[in-house]
Amino acid sequence: MQLLRESKVLVDVVGIGNMGLPVAVAFAKEGAKVIGVRTKQDVVDQINKGECPLISEPQIPELLHQMVKTGKLRATTDGVEAARASDVVIILVPLLVDDLGKEDYSIIRNASRQVGKGLKKGHLVITSTTMPPGATDKIIRPILEEESGLVAGRDFGLAHSPERLMVGRVMRNLYKFPKVVGGIDEASCEAAAGVYKVFGEVVRTSSLIAAELAKVVEGTFRDINIAYANLLAKLCESLGVDAWEVIHAANKDTREHCMIHRPSSGVGGHCIPVYPWFLINKAKELGIDATLLRQARHINDAMPQHTVDLVIRCLNAQGKPVKGSRIGILGLSFRSDVKETRFASSLEIRSILSEYQPATILAHDPYFSKDEIRQLGFIPASLTEILGADCVILIAAHKAYHESLAKLRAVKTRLIDTTNLLPDAAWKIGKIQPQQE
Repeated sequence: MQLLRESKVLVDVVGIGNMGLPVAVAFAKEGAKVIGVRTKQDVVDQINKGECPLISEPQIPELLHQMVKTGKLRATTDGVEAARASDVVIILVPLLVDDLGKEDYSIIRNASRQVGKGLKKGHLVITSTTMPPGATDKIIRPILEEESGLVAGRDFGLAHSPERLMVGRVMRNLYKFPKVVGGIDEASCEAAAGVYKVFGEVVRTSSLIAAELAKVVEGTFRDINIAYANLLAKLCESLGVDAWEVIHAANKDTREHCMIHRPSSGVGGHCIPVYPWFLINKAKELGIDATLLRQARHINDAMPQHTVDLVIRCLNAQGKPVKGSRIGILGLSFRSDVKETRFASSLEIRSILSEYQPATILAHDPYFSKDEIRQLGFIPASLTEILGADCVILIAAHKAYHESLAKLRAVKTRLIDTTNLLPDAAWKIGKIQPQQE
């Protein structure tokens, strides 16, 4: 750790995207020399000018500019040279899944080949991408050894430390949550612990696979918990009870044994919709029944349709069908105050609504330009235009909407609130006002 703080350690962060770039900046801030690898030349050029491509990460734009200006951080598209020049390589590129939940390792394999070609004796390689248990040893290690001619655990260290980060809160999470590490051997584990100790507490596990599982089971727990909250929401809607009130009461001062999450219009982002599939697929491979995990995925995947069902009921209460109606959506991101639409429920809701032939589907999101909104399949509109629609769906409770509560309250009888920003909205996931039935 001390060598890192004294700028005597060069860290190569492979994959400086939503997670990797803030991590690279943080290592530079703590004293390390950092090379960030990205395949897109335009993004690399932007970073090397000190300009941040991320718009919703607090602290990062300012820190990035400072680290580049002082020569502590630079970006490159040359993954081989970056690995060759470094002491520590952190692989943090995306692991995708297809529509059936099957893992696609192509990006990770390509990144590992580049790293392997530049790998030298004494290097430490840390995988930080969240992956199925066993992936570091079964997928990445063979590639590194084949490309380098070296042996993990003898010639170079190999460890796993899953990123425990969230879009829009990366810097806070990096210092708040203990880093989990596991290695192919004890020396690798200790070396990785020394690297991450600059951020605070480190939790050592006994193996690579234990470290890999730590993040996967954490994300899957949240998926199951959200599914339970969504099930409660539907139940409470039928009972005429406010699910948000019930959940708040159940959680009040009992978080050591009850911490029910919040219902929503669907689970989005890079993490929670994906991680359960790692366990589902592994369970299938091992002959273990993973019905619980599949059912949670089914419940959460059904919430966009449930949201559309509320739209239909809201319009019918006004004597209108969906066909020919004007529908407005507030917030396209999967979560408030971030610019990210991966697995965002807004996209599925638009797709479902389109089948009912509304006159138009308008959208507003302060984080997206009009062109970006069009590219997502919506018609961009102002907040005022959205609030004039026959039915309004609030999907992401951005700060801008908190500042417009009076305007939202004025249309509460035709507002579908999926966030509980407006507790007395007539149509809300988790509570429907009796007079609207």
